[in-house]
Amino acid sequence: MEIDLYEVLSRDTTLVVFAAIAIGFLIGKLRIGGFELGATGGVLISALVFGHFGFTVDPVVQTIGFTLFIYCVGLQAGPQFFAVLQQDGSRYVSLALFVAVGSLALVLGLATVAGFDSGLSAGLMAGALTSTPTLVGAENAVNAGLFTPPEGSTADDILQRIGVGYAITYLFGTVGLLLMVKLLPVALRLDLPAAAAALARERGIDEAAGTVKAQRPILRAYLIENDDYAGRMLAEIARDQQKRGRKTGVIYRVKRDGEMITPTPDLELRCGDKIAIFATPDAFATATPDMMVGPEVFDEDLVDVAVDVAEIVVTSGTAVGKTLSELDIRGEYGCFLSAVRRSQISLPLDPSTRLQKGDVVTASGGRQSLTRLTQALGSEERQVQETDLVTFAGGIVGGLLLAQIEIRVGAIDIGLGTAGGLLLAGIVIGFLRSQHPTFGRVPPAARFILMELGLMLFMVGVGLRAGGSIVDALVSVGPLLFLCGAVVTILPLLAGYGFGRLVLKMNPALLLGALTGAMTSTPALSIVQAAARSPVPALGYAGTYALANVLLTIAGTVIMVL
Repeated sequence: MEIDLYEVLSRDTTLVVFAAIAIGFLIGKLRIGGFELGATGGVLISALVFGHFGFTVDPVVQTIGFTLFIYCVGLQAGPQFFAVLQQDGSRYVSLALFVAVGSLALVLGLATVAGFDSGLSAGLMAGALTSTPTLVGAENAVNAGLFTPPEGSTADDILQRIGVGYAITYLFGTVGLLLMVKLLPVALRLDLPAAAAALARERGIDEAAGTVKAQRPILRAYLIENDDYAGRMLAEIARDQQKRGRKTGVIYRVKRDGEMITPTPDLELRCGDKIAIFATPDAFATATPDMMVGPEVFDEDLVDVAVDVAEIVVTSGTAVGKTLSELDIRGEYGCFLSAVRRSQISLPLDPSTRLQKGDVVTASGGRQSLTRLTQALGSEERQVQETDLVTFAGGIVGGLLLAQIEIRVGAIDIGLGTAGGLLLAGIVIGFLRSQHPTFGRVPPAARFILMELGLMLFMVGVGLRAGGSIVDALVSVGPLLFLCGAVVTILPLLAGYGFGRLVLKMNPALLLGALTGAMTSTPALSIVQAAARSPVPALGYAGTYALANVLLTIAGTVIMVL
């Protein structure tokens, strides 16, 4: 039996869409010279090939993808968006604005000199900065009627030009940015490890705290025979051990004369008491003889506790703005902290790290202790497996309705557009979710798959539309467009570094992390962290990333409207 694959694909657009996505993910995983193109670039190339051979897809597929992606961008940015503006955010806001506005001005200038139309210009900016939000904002401006095609062109022609510009400049945008953040410290003779260490000392950060692999704590029981512990309160013992800088655990349970006693800070220990100590294997292994309370014993009542792990979203007003030292998670709640993530980026596990709304804290301990900690910090993610689709869909409806509102200024109608409406709705829902954990439940895993699927559907639509004219564009304007894309990739990074150092007076390691956030490049952050041998750059990335997503979406719309 013979199967005409071309005919099969021509009859089934759904097959085309998911074939392009599957092949694109495989392409994105290929490593060339130590670099990966990533899923977005891989799917774009795959879709361009399908498009070149004449395959198409219903525009509604791309529209649904665009809607899911841009709304989820808003949801993700919502919890941190206002925090960035309020807390230590002036430098991050200034840097994100400088990169976004500077890149927009640079693209408009290059487009004027080179004679690029609005479609190619928007694709140039989106591809050179590897900024999908910019691409989304530009295409939305066309679909929403905010941009009027010139005489002799159609909206579909302009959308095709946007995709072509994006495809030609995306490759260098990805690889070029990674090379730049790798070579810039060498060219400027920056000692990034020293800069990161200096900032760590300035802020009291223990860099090792963010890089050591967290150990799951265990319970071991001991009989108190050491007179140094008998007759002393638990709070006094804890303060003494902390003052001596010892790796200690938490006295989790106390058994006296066969009865279980709840350990409280003012509980005084006695000889003959049995206690269960909750600590990491490393802490037990490095305990010195003078730290031992007495011989280890087996007591099922003391050690029969299941150690659990919880991911807690920080929403409580009493926890937001406090440092890990002030919260004293180990001393106050008997739990061990293993990770703090902000905007999907791990932050240093240091006493000076200050929590913001929407941060995700990973802690381990007994279920009762984790419940107490959850009540103090916010809400536990794993207890929220179901997505509140009513609020999710309602937020999208609200965003689409916001997009319909226009204000007439003279002869011009000004509105948010579909991208702006969805983005604003997502930010509001995400922020309200951080304030009220029971509202608008969208677990991170659900948000990730919706956002990733939306992005892939959108990229398939872009690639299929641009594929038909990509070869002609490469011959006619490809070299010049590629060169302009390289300039747009490199110059904003260099200018942003100069602005950050000379005007904002930012630490080099923190600044480079913030620049990768302003250009929404997580792979580039990984390179900066490796060069700095420190997690410190992640603080800068988290500071600019949420705002940059919003600004670059707006930039995509503006470049089409101007």
